[in-house]
Amino acid sequence: MISSKYTAKHLYSTKANQIIWKIILDDATETMAWESRTNDKKVFFNVYDFKDDKYLIQDFYLEEDWLLNIHTVKNKVLYLTGFESEFSPVQKGIIALDLKSKKMVWQNFSLTLHQFTQQGLIVFDPRVNPRKYKLLNSNNGEIIKAVIMEELYLLKLLKNKIFLPKIIDENADWQTKHQLIYKDLEILSGYKPQGKHFDQYILVKKNDEVLFEDIINQGITKKSFDTFFLWQSKLIFIKNKSEIVSYLV
Repeated sequence: MISSKYTAKHLYSTKANQIIWKIILDDATETMAWESRTNDKKVFFNVYDFKDDKYLIQDFYLEEDWLLNIHTVKNKVLYLTGFESEFSPVQKGIIALDLKSKKMVWQNFSLTLHQFTQQGLIVFDPRVNPRKYKLLNSNNGEIIKAVIMEELYLLKLLKNKIFLPKIIDENADWQTKHQLIYKDLEILSGYKPQGKHFDQYILVKKNDEVLFEDIINQGITKKSFDTFFLWQSKLIFIKNKSEIVSYLV
């Protein structure tokens, strides 16, 4: 249950004049990083430490940052990657930002990050064909060794232990719901008609009793597939595309 009084404990919430673009998690340090963007092409990065209940960086940005995006957060280091151009999805370049000092640990603008593993970063030079993979040290960006294709499958990827809802009545248009059963709780997200538009709601139930309810998106005209997830006993969702809310469950 949420608490002895069935009242959600509010852990963290922020409002911003930006659209939340991406959320990245680090299980080991209980940190959550996210990227948000504005209409005038500014990108902001935030990292929140749930262990110490504080921001590690808040509304952090770099000049010429529209081409940057978050890739990984690990051991209090934020890893950013870049795009070749504003109109290309092809990634190129890596920046490692220390979240304690707020300084760049290392950067490499000639390599592309293929995947982040427990052993380090698998990278390649996009100018070289066929691709030749290398393993980089995540602490300093130095090359550890060359990696052949067969070795890629032996490396362990970084993973987060999260719980995602399943979709109910997916083809029933506005009757579609997202449901997650967690311990003795049922968490649901669905839609309520409001005139010509719909509100997207989230609610938590126990034995058919509603313990908590909130509106995720107001006045929408099409279904949203970004609902909620559970991570380390925290219910996390985005409100109106710009506010991250977390409750202890």
